[in-house]
Amino acid sequence: MRERSKTPLSRKIAKERIDRLFSQAQAVFASHPRLSDRYVEIARKIAMRQRVRISRVFRRKFCRRCSSYLVPGKTSRVRIRSGRVVVTCLVCKARRRYPVGGDTDGKE
Repeated sequence: MRERSKTPLSRKIAKERIDRLFSQAQAVFASHPRLSDRYVEIARKIAMRQRVRISRVFRRKFCRRCSSYLVPGKTSRVRIRSGRVVVTCLVCKARRRYPVGGDTDGKE
């Protein structure tokens, strides 16, 4: 089997495609929510194939369990509890917890 291209140019193209797919998912969500889920699936496949990390902003916009695009109030519930933000996917009921605030190293 042929090796996949892992040149810096192919990684840059992959990141651009991922950014484009997430912006399309956001634009299309109101009229076609299933299509936005498909865009997220494609973006994840591109990231895995090219071994490119999805940025933190985009990682928090989809469910890691069912790959659905998360919109607060529509497909996700956001709560603050015990110093953490708890995001619940309303499609598969998976929960993700993120620390509140930017200071995560414990120093004051």
